[in-house]
Amino acid sequence: MKKQLLLLSLVIITISAQGQISIPNGDFETWSSSTYDLPENYYYSSNLNADYDAFNVTRTLVAYHGSSAVKLVTNLNGFGYFINCNPNNGDVASWKGGMAYNQKPTGLRGYYKYNVTAGDVGVMIAKFTKAGVDIGTYNIKVGGDFNDYKLFNFTFYPALTQTPDSVIFGAVSSDFTASDNGVIGSTLYLDSVSFTGVTSQPANMNGDFEKWSQSQTPYKLVGWPNKDNQAVGVNRTSDVPKGGGQYALELKTYLSKGNTGNDKAQNGYISTGYYDQKCNCLMGGQPFINKKDTLSFWYKYTQASTGNGEIDLMFKSKGTAFSWEQIKLSPSVDYKYVEFPFNINQVPDSVIIQIISSSWQDTLVSFVGCDLKIDNLYFKSQKTNTGFASVENDVQISIYPNPSDGYMSIRSGGKELTKLEIYSPTGVMVYATSKFDSNNAKQINISNVQSGIYFVKVFDKEGIYTKKILIK
Repeated sequence: MKKQLLLLSLVIITISAQGQISIPNGDFETWSSSTYDLPENYYYSSNLNADYDAFNVTRTLVAYHGSSAVKLVTNLNGFGYFINCNPNNGDVASWKGGMAYNQKPTGLRGYYKYNVTAGDVGVMIAKFTKAGVDIGTYNIKVGGDFNDYKLFNFTFYPALTQTPDSVIFGAVSSDFTASDNGVIGSTLYLDSVSFTGVTSQPANMNGDFEKWSQSQTPYKLVGWPNKDNQAVGVNRTSDVPKGGGQYALELKTYLSKGNTGNDKAQNGYISTGYYDQKCNCLMGGQPFINKKDTLSFWYKYTQASTGNGEIDLMFKSKGTAFSWEQIKLSPSVDYKYVEFPFNINQVPDSVIIQIISSSWQDTLVSFVGCDLKIDNLYFKSQKTNTGFASVENDVQISIYPNPSDGYMSIRSGGKELTKLEIYSPTGVMVYATSKFDSNNAKQINISNVQSGIYFVKVFDKEGIYTKKILIK
């Protein structure tokens, strides 16, 4: 079955022996999204930031009671969690909202399974508030290695002294109070969760996890690593420069919480690298070997306070960074074309590109609202080094139907064709042939590929012609 990832457009890339480029998806045309199930009334979850096919909050039919339970897993994406308020990066003191509840419970009970004997535990959180003030927050920890469901019955201590008007409830696959990472593979099953010492449960509790709803991940930029790149503050926009395709990248500075729980401005950012806590440094990046080059792009920028957008280039050789270049982006109501030449002091082997909506030091709330839109980002040395001689450059060659379900025909319009190749947006060849009939026509079947836009390279004795096709 095809994965229902929504590949909405194309990215021009280098089809080299290594299949690598320095700025992946630099025209910001290719974005992906996916849908997942979530317990009803718990709209915040780790699935928002998960890589596709690695959602760590899932519905399971292995239930204690009824037809379903919830399963939380700690994986490479981090903790699996769900909650009914904005978790604000785990800052429990800043949590607000939740669900209405006007009874005073004495504890929490339910059934769970876990799979780690030592070093980790699952956690449930219940935070009770009255008129927005915290009157009791409890962490219920459950662990051990249990293949069958086991009862937990936790008594709140100290007991609630007031009747709340709301409660926040959530669960985490690992002990977030003791570690930033948890143990990879820690798995928590929960079912039949309820408050004790009361005559009724909150209307939106859904503690038996029988009610589920479908949610959608934010659009994510294909080709750029998801690790460290924020879901919040990174958007796809159809506001593009003339001739800029369908989409551009939009980064926004938004309101967040600092380590002290105070409001702060957090920039939207995206990078081709990622931060490694072990070395306290940026890792990753893309191959790049030019000392001298020019970075070109289009941008528009809406300023809040005195903020500026930035593009940072970090050049590395054998894993060591040796040169940094920075472009400050001033306000511009309309899209503006920029060429940024540079000449660094030695030959690099890679580059890390980072784009941010406002400077890291601009954390005052007045910077919230800085808005950077950017499109067609590329190194000029690589602009024509796409592996494609031209794009949509010969009207005589036709491919139809387009869009299609994978079954198509190609006609040469009188040209003598020698070869045909089809590439995915990430540069993988999915089809090739050198056989054509006497009229230089060909039937094509790529119905087994994922939905999205593909490149068709058509060769004749004079050159190479490239067409775009959409597979539904």
